[in-house]
Amino acid sequence: MRKYQRVLGSVAAPALLLLLLLTLVLPFIQTQMQSAREKAADERRLDGGIVDSPGAENDLRIIGLARFAVSEHKNKTNALLEFEKVVRLKQQVVAGMMYYITIQVNEGGAKKMYEAKVWERPWMDFKKLMEFRPAERASASA
Repeated sequence: MRKYQRVLGSVAAPALLLLLLLTLVLPFIQTQMQSAREKAADERRLDGGIVDSPGAENDLRIIGLARFAVSEHKNKTNALLEFEKVVRLKQQVVAGMMYYITIQVNEGGAKKMYEAKVWERPWMDFKKLMEFRPAERASASA
């Protein structure tokens, strides 16, 4: 019986030490892994991917870009559009910034949705309407 107690004692001490070490190190490893995942997500955002920008619908600069897009489209097509509001914004880092703006307009008394793609390089005082088309999911209540 004493033989088994000695063997059990010699195994229990290192196992207990290992368990103690794991309880100290494991939270640190989990924190480091979470930080690495967050950093990787941030880097993907900077690599030119298109990202949603919730809450930017009321930004005066974005509203100005949306009004610019409607005005440019009206000048090119003689359409009877009147800007109402920005519904959604996505943006992408390019050589400057590409904005994907969903805009609600008044077109002959009807509320319609359009998607505008505006390229801006503010340091060069440059902006260009790249695309202006009816929104695929046209919902004026959005």
